[in-house]
Amino acid sequence: MKKIGILFVILTLVGSIAVVAAQFSIYDWWTAGGEKQAITTELNYFHQLYPEIRIVQNPVAGGAGVNMQAAIKSLIFAGLPPTTFQVHAGWEMYQYASAKLLDPITNLWQSEGWTKVFPKRIQELCSYNGKFYAVPMDIHRANMLWYNVSIFKKLGLKVPTTFQGLMNTMKKIKAAGYTPLAVGDRNQWPAAMVFEEGLLALSGPKTYDDFFEGKVNYSNSKVQEALKDFRYIMENYTNENHASLTWDGACGLVAKGKAAMTIMGDWANGYFIALGMKPNVDYGAIAVPGSQGVYNIVIDAFPVPVGLKGAAKDYAYDWLKTIATVKGQAIFNQLKGSIPARTDVPTTGFNVVQVNNMKELKTDVLVSSAVHGSEAPAPFVTAWENALTVVQYHPSMSIEQAVNYLNAVNSRYLTPQKLVH
Repeated sequence: MKKIGILFVILTLVGSIAVVAAQFSIYDWWTAGGEKQAITTELNYFHQLYPEIRIVQNPVAGGAGVNMQAAIKSLIFAGLPPTTFQVHAGWEMYQYASAKLLDPITNLWQSEGWTKVFPKRIQELCSYNGKFYAVPMDIHRANMLWYNVSIFKKLGLKVPTTFQGLMNTMKKIKAAGYTPLAVGDRNQWPAAMVFEEGLLALSGPKTYDDFFEGKVNYSNSKVQEALKDFRYIMENYTNENHASLTWDGACGLVAKGKAAMTIMGDWANGYFIALGMKPNVDYGAIAVPGSQGVYNIVIDAFPVPVGLKGAAKDYAYDWLKTIATVKGQAIFNQLKGSIPARTDVPTTGFNVVQVNNMKELKTDVLVSSAVHGSEAPAPFVTAWENALTVVQYHPSMSIEQAVNYLNAVNSRYLTPQKLVH
């Protein structure tokens, strides 16, 4: 059924591109709440600047682009490239660049002076083999904990500052009759985020990076501690229907007061904003306890696929220039819940969560998310998320068995040969 669904997506996209091949055709996976409002606002701004261009947006549902990514390569290979498409900077982008499916845009970066306004780490994730291939539209923070202010006040709870404190808080919340942590892992990756952010909080940025670079594995004491906590949280502190929900469904449980917290990137901020909720009044947001001082970045970016000719390529360049402007970055991110990738965008119009993240981006240690395509190759991420699901649903599996099983996945994919880019 999964293959049939992907085939349907591909055929649908091919059909739509065939009709609008000479127009501005954009593909993204922003279909929920604030993210949908954000991309609509950005496209309206683009249309104001270039009213002669007919815009055809092709949103493909599926958080983190799980469905869209399955189709884009097929479209390019078929000679029907979209004008541009959403991609996570880092390893997800590398797979397209290494397969020669993207045009380098170093000349655009140089002519527009973008190396002066985008942080060095972001530049690295948008480049491959010394050439730029994408332009960042936003910076998301993956290591975020969101909580229902009313529940915390009612139960007299203080916001935890350590990961052990978070575990203790979840125990108290459960005893009071609430779901401690909302998860919607129908697509697996939200559960993997629970492990990823726990790993970052418990081990720190160096061990976190070493883990995804294949230098340490689950035999490491801190990684093993994160694994144990992950299994305990998923079995004891999450909503029973987590496997049938998506990430926004989990946020909905927090918004409705049915769950106290959720671990999710700051696209959740856009979701809450779209509901008319106010930060520090209706919902609160902090870095996942234990990971303060570290910013786990997720970058939504747009490249130029190979095969574009004439006006189509001009349209792609016009779009990249638009999303990289101060105004383009501001109007999109204010609604999306994320923050601008540019560091010179004024904080006016951003809410308190975003303003805080804008400040911390400039001072925190920056790491990147494996779940969201930046920190590790896609084949590993797929196998890793599947393996975590197996461990999650087999509570009788001993920790030794789980460690051996997961280490086998790491040793297959996180090798020097696999990590060359």
